[in-house]
Formats: sequence, C-alpha cells, structure tokens
Amino acid sequence: MDSLIPTGFLAALTEVSARMAEVGTEGQGVGVISLYAQPDAALYRLPLEHLRRFERAMERQIRAQLRSRDSLFAVDGKEWLIVLPRLASSAVLTLGMLRFEQTFNDSPLAVDGLDLPVRVVCGAAISPDHGKDGFHLLQSARIAGLVAGRADSGSLLFESSMERSAPNVALLERDLRTAFSGGPELELWLQPKVHLASAECRSAEALLRWRNSAGDFVPPPVVIGLIDRLGLRHRFNRWLFQQAAQILYQLRMDGLEIDVSINLSATDLYDAEVPDLIGQALSTWNLEAGRLCLEITETSMLDESSGSNVSEVLDRLRQLGVALSIDDFGTGFSGMSRLKRLAVQEVKIDRSFVIDLLASARDREIAASIIDLSHRLGIEVTAEGVEDGNTAELLAGMGCDSIQGFLHAPALPLTEFVAWVRAHEGIGRQAAQT
Repeated sequence: MDSLIPTGFLAALTEVSARMAEVGTEGQGVGVISLYAQPDAALYRLPLEHLRRFERAMERQIRAQLRSRDSLFAVDGKEWLIVLPRLASSAVLTLGMLRFEQTFNDSPLAVDGLDLPVRVVCGAAISPDHGKDGFHLLQSARIAGLVAGRADSGSLLFESSMERSAPNVALLERDLRTAFSGGPELELWLQPKVHLASAECRSAEALLRWRNSAGDFVPPPVVIGLIDRLGLRHRFNRWLFQQAAQILYQLRMDGLEIDVSINLSATDLYDAEVPDLIGQALSTWNLEAGRLCLEITETSMLDESSGSNVSEVLDRLRQLGVALSIDDFGTGFSGMSRLKRLAVQEVKIDRSFVIDLLASARDREIAASIIDLSHRLGIEVTAEGVEDGNTAELLAGMGCDSIQGFLHAPALPLTEFVAWVRAHEGIGRQAAQT
C-alpha cells in the first residue's frame, strides 16, 4: 500500500467497513470521531522517548472514555480515529466529543513528571447520513475535525456545508449526481488487448467515460475523485459491476468470446461487500466468473497480509473464480515470492517502462525481467501504452503475451469495439497461419 497512507487509517477503514456491513438495514449507524491533539511548543521540545510516552498516555486517556465495543486507531502521533458501532443517533458522538474536550482541555496531561498542556479538537460523522461507505465516513469525520480546528470551536459534527466547492466543481458534482438518476450517463468503453502471437483480440479493458451536461468529456481520475467526494462509491461499484457483466453478456450474444477487465481501487479492497456485488452481477447475467478480470494496482495488493481485510476480500474474489491482474506492475516491490503468493493470472507492465522501451536499456531490462519472472510462475504479461510497431515487435521478441495501446485502438464504445474486432478477425487468422 502507498506509504503516504498511514497504516492506522487503513486499519480504521477495515473496522468501519466491517461494522457498516453488520448493521445493514437495522436502522442503526456507525459513528466515527476524529480526535486531533493540536501542537504545543512544549510538545516539540520533548525528547523522542518522552514523545512516545506522551502518545501512549494520550491513548490511555482516550481508551478510558470508550465503551467496550468501541475501537481506537492511531493515525499518527497527533490524530486518533474512534469507531463507535451500532449508534441509534449522533447524540452519542456529541457526548463523546464533549467528554474528550473536558478530559484533555481542562487539565494538563502528566508524562514523566511533566504537566503538558494538551488541547484537542474533534470531528464526528455517522452513517449513513455522512457516508454510505467506510472511506467517505472516515473522511467526513476528519473534515469536521479540520473545520473545528480552524474555527477554534472545539468539536463539530459533520455537515455537508463544510465542503465548499468552486463553481465549476459544484456544477460537475450536480451533473454527476444526475448521472445516476437519468442525467448524462456514465459509460464503459473497451480498449482491445491484442495477443502478439496470433494478432487476435482475446480480451479488453473497460475504461470509464463520462460527458458532463455541456457535452465535454471529464477525465476519469476527476470523475472517480468526485464519486468518492460525494460518497457515491458504493452506488458506483454496483453500476460498474453490473455494466461490466452486461457488456460481457452482449459480447457473448454477438458471438465474441472476449474477456473483460475492470479496475478496482485500493478502497474497494477494504469493502467486504465487493465480492458479493460482483457475484450478484455475474449471476444476474449468467456468466462464467473467469470471463471477468479485476485489475488491481501492485501497491494495493502489497497490503495483503494474513488476517487483513484486504487478504479476506482477495481470497473471496479468488473463490468466486474471477481472474486477477496486477496493474502498473514494476512500480511496487513485488519479488518472485510475493508474486507467487498473490496468485494472479496476469501482470501488466506499467506504461512508464514501455514508452521509452526503444531508447532506454534500463527499461528494456526491467520489462524483460518482468516477463521472465511472470512466465516462470505461469502468469501472462500484457504491456500497456504501446503506440508504435517497433515497440510491439521488441516486446514480441521478449516473449510478452499481449499489448494494449493506441497502436491498435483507443478505448471504443461497445458497438464500435465489436465492429473493430470484426474488421480485425481476418488479420488475426492470417498472422496465426504465417
């Protein structure tokens, strides 16, 4: 996992996601309090060992205020996240924040004979009002804490008004909300993956496309960012999995045995419902699970450790029978033992190693090593970002299985993709015969 994301935050995300799945439709919510110790000059002058004792003393004081079923997670030395399951209302959060303020702000914290003044600010949020998925709920609590600190108000419960958008962002948010209810529709376009030995298109990656109300395409990272900001990730995932399954069904109806891959985010690997949603989509359209491939970034899969939520979700996806692919391979730290344990069917060489393949000996060495390592483990390799024939020929000589990029086609709407495949079927047969 990306080192910029604290492990304490990821642990809190796992806990929140699990608790939200438990409450379901029982009419109860999951609460989160973000507690932040505002820096004081005295803290900065503490020796390192005293600073660690300060953090432990803070945690002891926080835990003393918690119920037995609540959970505490240290994000860093100044921020803690408290998860409170099964809440009937936000009143418990308000009371909890008041207790924390009284505990820390009314008297100094004793550490090794020193009385250290500590001022805390708190922000809180409750599901489903302030977030329908774990990530959005956690960030809502942290946003409330941020606003509380800036306003010097001690503690605040999250309100949507805390997120002020620039006019153009607000317009995009409005358009995106309507996209899920009859407005400008989200779409999945298909980019071919071409098998080098046969020149056939055996699979394709489904890529997100969306036009705003003005008819302009919005870059996919911006769309995904807005989806997370608006708390629509769970709703988007339902749409994504159903849409991908429908595309697979339509390809089968058109007589094309082509697999389809979609991208999962790091956040999705902490959502215990993702395997169920994918299973439902496959069942709805009566599809073989192996026809769907899930592309997951290498750094996301690196967080798979025994007993972790990521490990559980990945194990359930494997049991479901879907194929797994490591996207952007080469940007993380996977060696042979790690790659073997991840149990994937494909790795994709990151485009950053492909773009300068002809000119860079280092990139050629990296690509060749990835291909050799993967093939030893029975894993197929696809190179992303291939834009010219010379690069494709070089990759073929290295033993790369498939390529993807503008050399063959950009991402295409489904009807145009089917037409493209039909037009290239003869080319594939000729290549296989020569």
